[in-house]
Amino acid sequence: MSTSPDPEAVVPQPLDGSGDAADAAGTRADYSAEQPVNLREQKLRPITTDAGTPQMRLRSGSRPPTGASQIRDTYKVGVDNLTAPGLSAAERETLREEQLRRLLSTAPGVETDPASWGWRGKANAVGGRFKPRRDEVDFRMAIESIRQPLPGTPVIAVVGPKGGVGRTPTTLMLSALFGRHRGHGVVAWDNSETRGTLAARAATAPKALRTTWDVLAHAEALCSATVVASALGRFLIAQPTGDEVLASDQSSKRREMIGAEECAAILAVLRRHRTMIIVDTPANDRSAAFVWSIEHATQLVIPLTYRRDAAHMLLRTLDGLAARGHTALVRDAVVVLAEGTGDPAARQAVHAALARAEITRITSVPYDHDLASGERIVLSRLSEPTVRAWTRVAAVVADGIAEALTSTDAPLQTPWVPQSRTTPTEYDVRSQPRPPLRAAQARPRAPRLDQGDADDYRRRGSQAAG
Repeated sequence: MSTSPDPEAVVPQPLDGSGDAADAAGTRADYSAEQPVNLREQKLRPITTDAGTPQMRLRSGSRPPTGASQIRDTYKVGVDNLTAPGLSAAERETLREEQLRRLLSTAPGVETDPASWGWRGKANAVGGRFKPRRDEVDFRMAIESIRQPLPGTPVIAVVGPKGGVGRTPTTLMLSALFGRHRGHGVVAWDNSETRGTLAARAATAPKALRTTWDVLAHAEALCSATVVASALGRFLIAQPTGDEVLASDQSSKRREMIGAEECAAILAVLRRHRTMIIVDTPANDRSAAFVWSIEHATQLVIPLTYRRDAAHMLLRTLDGLAARGHTALVRDAVVVLAEGTGDPAARQAVHAALARAEITRITSVPYDHDLASGERIVLSRLSEPTVRAWTRVAAVVADGIAEALTSTDAPLQTPWVPQSRTTPTEYDVRSQPRPPLRAAQARPRAPRLDQGDADDYRRRGSQAAG
């Protein structure tokens, strides 16, 4: 199956929404006032449809992803399902309110609930009331970050250009932790072109493995208006932490590979039924599946070991992504460094390289044999330090998604321009002259007496005194 769209079927649309010469002439004939244009934001204008309505809004420094007009609806999921809807004003306001609340105060009980770790937790189990230590409070705050509202269907792309850096374990750990703390709706998607290992490393294995090709075979029915809510579950692998896994093609007899059209159809199905997607991307950064995953990613997560060759290949890949217009996505990426995987000189070289690449969201996790052994990853069997460290990584990823969603749908232009007005004059009662009293407020004066009336007034007063 072809992985690239038919050039003859693609009709490029002008980004400025202009029509043909006749329409332009008619517009100039009815011209009355010119709309204000911000020239500094012209490169950030959203993609427009035939009617001139925007399809999506972008962050500064990002590139418009492949739109529905450029991907053929081969699997009959519906053209409207190929394009992700933008966030509503209410959803953006909810995100901003939650970010403001978390800046002003912590969630109830995070700092006041009794401790459950260490000797404090043991003492509280028998009736004590000891407060938690700072590390336990930080862990609780990380869980609150994971649980924050993330509207829409954010896509987390886990990128690793070299095998053995931990791309698949990172995908499964993030999926398990988001599933444990957010509930149903999280899917780990193995987007390898063929024979990925995500299903082989998942905690549970199904009796009959369904893959991405099975989803594509039923894509039209899964996106129909009459589909039941549980229809997609038969194609996914349920995990004990509440998340699910979508396996990649495991056949060695097929010639077709997953391309852009297949990725678009799968995302349309997953977005219809689930609320968060974590993509295990291919190692080949030139494949159509990798390019498509990056173009539709909300957050980038990069696992990395302290090896010079791995860091070298990663920086090459990030440089290529930035050259293709994904500067903001690369700058806001979350790097997960595995401790204990290199000597001090290699550690210093890797940190210096990340600093030169202006990547600041760097997290560390301890080396865990269960994650590196190649066996199935069961969250309940991992050590507490490993789970706590990965919980903090998931919290950083959740915060990055919230920032990306808030900035992605921020309006880039507005037709309304405020009018200038004069500065109001200041009034100070102490510096103003006293206003004259009105006639109704004037104090009445006593009538003036003439000389005769005055003598008569004094005579009456003397008689009254005698």
